Amino acid sequence: MSPEILLRPTKWSMIEHCTDIAIREGNMLYAMSDIHGCLDAFNTALKTIDLSDERSKLVLLGDYCDRGPDSLGVFRKIMELQKEYPGQVVALRGNHEEMLLEYCDMASDPDFARGWILADRELATAKSFLGKGVFKEVLHMLKLRRFEDAYRLTVAQMKAEHADVLSWIRGLPYYYETPTQVFVHAGIDEDAGDLWQIGTPEEFFTAMTPDYLGKRFDLDVIAGHITTDVVSGIPGYQDIYYDGASHYYIDGCAVKNGRVLMLQYNENTGKYSGPGLE
Repeated sequence: MSPEILLRPTKWSMIEHCTDIAIREGNMLYAMSDIHGCLDAFNTALKTIDLSDERSKLVLLGDYCDRGPDSLGVFRKIMELQKEYPGQVVALRGNHEEMLLEYCDMASDPDFARGWILADRELATAKSFLGKGVFKEVLHMLKLRRFEDAYRLTVAQMKAEHADVLSWIRGLPYYYETPTQVFVHAGIDEDAGDLWQIGTPEEFFTAMTPDYLGKRFDLDVIAGHITTDVVSGIPGYQDIYYDGASHYYIDGCAVKNGRVLMLQYNENTGKYSGPGLE
């Protein structure tokens, strides 16, 4: 038998080789959270993922607005991704999306005006939604202490110019579940066990604190909301934090640190990777 025949791959060796590649590469699940208007950092993170296989998914855990310079740009980028990759981009709601909707719904209540001014730090979100002329007019109203007028004008402009974005935000779900995981902005009521879906109050999904840190749960819980330096208790920590039990926290404070953390999960190997996990 010639050496060439000995080196030629058989049908079964080729199948085994392809299977090995599939196991190593796997269907990837990517997760990011707390983009907070940092469109440039978001775009940078997006360059490192691959959704071309039509089976991998990107799960975004909420808080797309406020603090950073381009909340509207982040919203529209996510909407664009969902159109480009149908069924592959999951966007969840965070507490800042809920606050934004509340701002829009409470414009007729003068008692809410000052709360709105304080919550939107340096009017970053309002500025991203408004044209320069309208934003200048809003600032002028605020200088004259016409808070209610400034509030109403901002909301009216947002509804008139970006109704599609506001409608999209209203439709965002609270969580995304796989057979082994739950992705959520803040957390779930793990004391409810298998009934966590109905046992978790809506406000817990977007605003609860990491009450179950270090405790094991039947599912891995992937969340943002609280920055990883706070969750870890390590001053200056900027990477993904795994508590050694069932929880991964991925809010790396994009506004301060200039990057959006990305957690990767290989569905075939069941392994997580990302900054701080290597």
